[in-house]
Amino acid sequence: MDLQVRHLRVLCAIADSGSISKAAVTLKMSQPALTAQLRRIEQMFGDPLFDRGPEGARPTMLGEWLLVRSRSLVSAVDELERTARRYAPPQVETAPIRVGCAPTRLRIYLAKTLRRLLPGAEIRLLTEQTIDTLPGLLESERIELATLDDYPDHRLCAPPGAVYTAIAVEPLFVGLPAGHPLAEHEEVELRDLAEEDWALPTPLESGPREYFWNTCAAHGFAPRVAYGVNLEVGVDLVAEGRCVSLFQATVPAREGIAIRPLAGSPLRFRHLIGWTAPGPITAHADALVRALTTTYWTESQRAPAYRDWLERHGPLKRL
Repeated sequence: MDLQVRHLRVLCAIADSGSISKAAVTLKMSQPALTAQLRRIEQMFGDPLFDRGPEGARPTMLGEWLLVRSRSLVSAVDELERTARRYAPPQVETAPIRVGCAPTRLRIYLAKTLRRLLPGAEIRLLTEQTIDTLPGLLESERIELATLDDYPDHRLCAPPGAVYTAIAVEPLFVGLPAGHPLAEHEEVELRDLAEEDWALPTPLESGPREYFWNTCAAHGFAPRVAYGVNLEVGVDLVAEGRCVSLFQATVPAREGIAIRPLAGSPLRFRHLIGWTAPGPITAHADALVRALTTTYWTESQRAPAYRDWLERHGPLKRL
């Protein structure tokens, strides 16, 4: 271990406070961590630097010699830092970018894209279980950026002061227990699921709920929603063979679950991002949309069911 200025600051703090426990508070370290640090410093010099006892920590002769020189060195380094700051350009304070996210995989892709596009920005992500609150948060400027999704006949309109842009249209697939007879099919007809128990997220917004029920009705049945559960529980229920459920096409493979496309893509949704305008994203909006779109299609190839489907059908062009 090489001697560093921070080691000299440790010695000065222990000498000034008279005890390792008090120095640990000053240095915002735990006492065991500071004790271990002092032990390593003493090993460098080959002798104890402090006598430790019930009355505290007192410098040894070697410690006194080292402290005299340490204080002058620490003082010189502090003066060097103060002088350098006077010549450095002023630091521009930047506000954090607050991002509200719908519970879709787009939020994961957005986080990756923002880190690449704005490496110095402070990004704060908040995932909402439904998207109902996100437009209001954008309008009131409580967030600067959001991921959203909408559905046929339930299109979203940007609130005042916000801009929405579509990233991609994605089909919804069905998740079946791996041993289900329909799991042997390349694609599944929606009407063939009429007798199945379904697990769906709760709460589910009125738009996607009505869209799902109306689509099932158009295929001749009313879905039997036996489980209103969150995604994690729904995945377990499907894997246990109790029900089927809807899955995003971009979801990675799940053990015990066969994720299959629905023939004709009767269920689909649109990925959107929205931002306040003007706002911290406005200047980067075009670059963000391009980069996020690229990330979406790159990451989509990691989902086996979607990759195979895209090879057969190509991307969906419209909602």
